[in-house]
Amino acid sequence: MEEFINQITEQMRCVRAREYVARELRDHITDQAAAYEEKGVSCEEAIKEALREMGDPVEVGMELDRIHRPQTDYVMVGMAFLFSLGGMVVLYMAGGLAEAPIEFSRQCIYLLLSFGVMAGIYFLDYTIIGRYPYVAAVLTMALFIIGVAIPTMTGHIGKVPETQILAYLYVPIFAGILYRLRGKGYRAVTVAMAVEVAMAIVICGLATLHTALAVYGMCLVLLLLAIRKGWFVVRKNVASALAVAVLVVLPLGLAAAGLFFSWNEDSFRVMRVRAYLNPEQYAGGAGYVYQYIRELLGAAKFIGASDLSTYMESGSMSGFYIYRSEPFILLQLVSRYGILAGVLVVFAFAAVTVHAFHIVRRQKNQLGSMVSIACFMVFLVNCTEGVLMNTGYYPVTSMQFPFVSYGVGASVTYAVLIGLLLSIYRNEKIVAECMAEHRAAWRLSIKIEKR
Repeated sequence: MEEFINQITEQMRCVRAREYVARELRDHITDQAAAYEEKGVSCEEAIKEALREMGDPVEVGMELDRIHRPQTDYVMVGMAFLFSLGGMVVLYMAGGLAEAPIEFSRQCIYLLLSFGVMAGIYFLDYTIIGRYPYVAAVLTMALFIIGVAIPTMTGHIGKVPETQILAYLYVPIFAGILYRLRGKGYRAVTVAMAVEVAMAIVICGLATLHTALAVYGMCLVLLLLAIRKGWFVVRKNVASALAVAVLVVLPLGLAAAGLFFSWNEDSFRVMRVRAYLNPEQYAGGAGYVYQYIRELLGAAKFIGASDLSTYMESGSMSGFYIYRSEPFILLQLVSRYGILAGVLVVFAFAAVTVHAFHIVRRQKNQLGSMVSIACFMVFLVNCTEGVLMNTGYYPVTSMQFPFVSYGVGASVTYAVLIGLLLSIYRNEKIVAECMAEHRAAWRLSIKIEKR
């Protein structure tokens, strides 16, 4: 039997799939032989008959090679390449890079770096997130701290670091943590909730409250999905209600109470909430941003620059024009080149998000499904927030768009997310559930894989 199985697996060029296929074949042949033995056939003859039913091992191996092999999502690769180059064009034309050759050169380096990161993650086995999620969390934290420390050491006190966007990498990492907690009871659910809260606190301390809340919300969705999918040995309705009560109802109640008792104070966050709810009343203060957004959109032409496009560089609009951390790149584009240009950029965001959802729908592997959902949510939330904020329907905050954001942080973060989606798609017909389980700690294996 082993010789027969070896003949089959030798026809398979994907080394990683051989072990899984061999195990499946061995189980199938053993079950079939047992069925023959129940009919009175001897053990040796039963195995021979089971092997005979399998057919020619070379032909079977070639068919399995056709099925279990790496695959490339050329559509996503093409979109990532074209939209990244298109993003550079947008930043050059509407984002100020045309007037800053040094910054343009630096952004080109970041773009090349993002392609390298994307390729590296693509060839990396994404199941490492399920095996070592806590190690991934610690490494991300180290990058986070370094990214925050560098601007501080160079004198940029008060500037929101470009590396704050690295916080979104915690979303797929949290999916890996949930995978490690599978098969356990309420204690595992409690651990997951504690990890989620701890992540939010750390992100809030190192980045912004908005980023922390966004990551917190996406991790909550992943936790509820894991509960509904039966990852934990709990009563689904009870565990879901517990998670919602602890992670949603309680924080919202505390936030509402805090806002109610501090509504008449002049704190920074209270003023921003007031300005968002009633920008006309605070037009001379925090509400002026929303007023100008409305003016710029109202004056925008379908094609071509509006009469108010100069506000984006000087005059009244200069108060919130902050180079390299500017979240209003879409508004700049519409103001300078027309509504059609903005629609094309939004279409690009929608195309990437929809294709990411297509990858999610294809996944049968539990870890691959959850990690792809995490990546999809980051793109969906970032794109939706950005579009709504640039149209005045979302509170103004520091955020970044996929493909059209400055800095190494955004380039690397979105490259990792796209790389993970590509890796999941690549291993869709290779990785079995058992292959994503824990291996011996820090065991490194290198195999040459033929295509």
